[in-house]
Amino acid sequence: MFDLRRPDAEPEFFSENGAAFAHDGTVKSVVWVGEHTGVTAGEDGVVKWWDLRSRSLTTSLTFPNPITSMELSPQTNRLVVTSGKTVSFIPALPNGNQTHSLTLPYAPSSASIHPILQDRFVTGSISDEWVRIHSLDGTERDVLKGHHGPVHCVEFSPDGEMFASGSGTIRLWQTTPGKSYGLWQGPQTNGG
Repeated sequence: MFDLRRPDAEPEFFSENGAAFAHDGTVKSVVWVGEHTGVTAGEDGVVKWWDLRSRSLTTSLTFPNPITSMELSPQTNRLVVTSGKTVSFIPALPNGNQTHSLTLPYAPSSASIHPILQDRFVTGSISDEWVRIHSLDGTERDVLKGHHGPVHCVEFSPDGEMFASGSGTIRLWQTTPGKSYGLWQGPQTNGG
């Protein structure tokens, strides 16, 4: 962790019980939850919650496969985690509430939940060039084509009006195709 008020200071490293590293393998994502909690997700298949004041591990959650992405959805107060063929929606701060997990027929590389409607999520996958939109029960609503390589990341805009997907290029997609929004004016096809 870097202290932005002291740019010359050495970074502080988080580890569990004096271990050399916080995760076995690459750290895939770090998010801040509130003022005193950091959450990390690693290739080792573990999500870890850290107390930023004491620099200590408070709890962890283990997945059977490497984690490929994790995002914080502030509106739902949940983490969206992809691991193997699973997308999991986890309380941002462990509180005993249920984790909602879905198994998909493919391995998503990234997932993002609609920030306002909270009734759908988008995924990308490194196994094909498509972006998929799913209902929260896992039903596939739409498949968007237009990338020329594996889709490594997806993310909704904060207002939910569009989402981005990234392969070797970045594409912007309207949540409601044809709606006038920003530079999109009037009827057209999605991704056009």
